[in-house]
Amino acid sequence: MTASSSASTAHGPDITIGDAEMAPFLCEAVALLDAGDSDSLIARAEARLSESPGDGAALTALAYTAFATDRVVLALDALRQALDAAPRSAVVADSLAILFALAGEVPEATFYAKLAVANGLDETTPGLRPAHWPALTTLFAAIREHPYLTRGLAALAAGDLQSALVLLEAQAAFSPNHGETQRALADALVAAGRPRQAGDILARFAANGAADGCDMARLARCLADCGESDAARGVIGEAATYRDEDAEAEIAAAALYLTALAPELKGFTPPHVATRDALVGTASAPLPDRPRVGILATALADEADLETVAVLAQGLRELGGETVLFGAGALGAGHNRAFQGRIGRHIDAAEFDPLTLAHTIAGEDLDLLLDAGGVAAPLHLAALAHHPAPRVAGWLNLPFSAGLAGIDRALGAAPPASGILARFDAAPRLAPFDDVPLIGADVQAGQLHNDLLATFAAMLRAVPDARLLLRDRELSHPDMVGSLIERFTALGIADRIEVVDADAPTFAAGLDLMVAPFAAISGQDVITAAGFATPGVALRGRTPWNRQGADALAALGLGDRVGEAPADLAAIAARLLADRAAARAATAAAIERAPAFKPAAFAAGLLDALRP
Repeated sequence: MTASSSASTAHGPDITIGDAEMAPFLCEAVALLDAGDSDSLIARAEARLSESPGDGAALTALAYTAFATDRVVLALDALRQALDAAPRSAVVADSLAILFALAGEVPEATFYAKLAVANGLDETTPGLRPAHWPALTTLFAAIREHPYLTRGLAALAAGDLQSALVLLEAQAAFSPNHGETQRALADALVAAGRPRQAGDILARFAANGAADGCDMARLARCLADCGESDAARGVIGEAATYRDEDAEAEIAAAALYLTALAPELKGFTPPHVATRDALVGTASAPLPDRPRVGILATALADEADLETVAVLAQGLRELGGETVLFGAGALGAGHNRAFQGRIGRHIDAAEFDPLTLAHTIAGEDLDLLLDAGGVAAPLHLAALAHHPAPRVAGWLNLPFSAGLAGIDRALGAAPPASGILARFDAAPRLAPFDDVPLIGADVQAGQLHNDLLATFAAMLRAVPDARLLLRDRELSHPDMVGSLIERFTALGIADRIEVVDADAPTFAAGLDLMVAPFAAISGQDVITAAGFATPGVALRGRTPWNRQGADALAALGLGDRVGEAPADLAAIAARLLADRAAARAATAAAIERAPAFKPAAFAAGLLDALRP
């Protein structure tokens, strides 16, 4: 340990030689943070960095402010930069040791702790940090392995996606080579609509030979979302050669998803989940008037889907049926609030494996099991392969292809809207509109097929003053921007396109017209838009996933906004945008009278569709 400076300054106690130059500003930083004035500290730190980009004290101060708001990844990055700027600093090295100890990384924490000692760590060092920083010795006494991962997985299982992302990204920053952390982060990124980032993680597993069948299947889904259908097809083919029974459901789900999003693929036959020994036999008796119905809902994260399933459960109860929900997390969890008071029984199945889920379902003596996850829920596929209920139906999102083992009935356009059900608690909110008509689409890159782009161009030609907005679902990623510019330039509309960073409701509220993608796994985009009295248009496709938007509009009584061919949509768009106020008023009125959105009526239609 080096000797401390003998000189005491007005800024604080004796400081180790390595920290002497940083001490005055760090003492000021500590005083500001302990007083709760982080804004002033950030302003002062940024001013110092503008004059000297490698200012170690300023970087350390910014790390303190990040740590105070639980942004440990930013704190880690700032401290690493600070150590580069001040390699002899004991306080920076000790702070890094604390961060790594909090993340459960003992080797790295030990390394930085030893570096801090070598740099002159003594009893004065903690005085250069805010009071809320823990002591390293205390942390080492209770260190846990990958604590952010554990908390992140719990948040993911409970449906708290935002917290899960923060925690998993933190663990990944500290543990870049830990496979379980990276896989969990990829799952969370997919759920958050960030498939390109998730795909980058999974592609690294594939490149270094560490990928299993599940990793490859998830990578294929990410590639499909990003519009790389040929690559996705190749990955699915490679995954199928692994002969990994545990990955069968994941591979089948990825293949079905690719089939929906890439209609240009010819001769592609999705692999099916193999049928194992059935837990129960196929029912021969008719469905009772008041059936006992189970609903698989462990994979739902989107609030619109959660509300859809909850309203269906409410409708089943109103008909006198019994409902059992297999959900994610406790019923009292915030994301399950839609189900509270609407279901008869709830089973937390978030951490079940497929066999446990199948046996649990079989023990509930159900008459009917509805899968409310579709290809977004490979856990469901693997459980359904055991045929755990007398009757099983794929309902929400992408319907299953005929013949998939364990599925008795895949519901398409009947009942109305192929599983699209919504409830508006208040009258539609009439959003003000700009002078410029705004056409929009809420799509992944994999849904931007040439026929949809050509339809956008036709609409913009039909409405010369309109602009096209695309919600940013990784469309602003550097790898995507160049392709978009090239494709839109070829159509002559590149200067009339804008990518908008907004959540789905805010995006829908700001439009004058929502265009449903031609390949979709739900019609919730036009339903969300209708909640703001924003008109929607859609194509009547030939397959279930091609007509999701059309079915949703039909359920609203707005079938005149559905085109039989892409060429029709430009004329429909021009008609609706010619009198935007009238189109909004008609949309609002349609919601108030739409019969498909009455829970009991919808539930009755669903049950009737399943009766012989």
